[in-house]
Amino acid sequence: MAANGNLEETVKATILIPCRTANRGTFPLNGTYFQVNEMFADDETSHSQMDVPRRLLCNLPLRELGCGTSVTSIFKALSAGVVQCLFWRGSICVRGFNRQTRQPRPLHRKFHIPRTALAAENRKQGRDRTRFGT
Repeated sequence: MAANGNLEETVKATILIPCRTANRGTFPLNGTYFQVNEMFADDETSHSQMDVPRRLLCNLPLRELGCGTSVTSIFKALSAGVVQCLFWRGSICVRGFNRQTRQPRPLHRKFHIPRTALAAENRKQGRDRTRFGT
């Protein structure tokens, strides 16, 4: 929120690159879910997010995005119905992508919280249960 109570004019954003685009139209698992629904997080804008005007986003359709270090880590705590919705109407992101070198990169930490880090934070705050984690 801005100081005057109105919504800020911009939001922080990371560029998501469709798998097929990142691979220049080729993909070893041609025709699979991952060819269509896997996104790569641009490494540069993951580390230094861009400011995007809200007005450019307000009329775009919303899509679910599951992020984690692996497909298993994304889906393990979800019900079958939620997983099904993510396959039908969403995308997954398990890695970053360097647009200059065209090489995969580890997914930036802001997209997932490792279980060990979450457990350590819970211990630090006196909680003994984790709500979620990847």
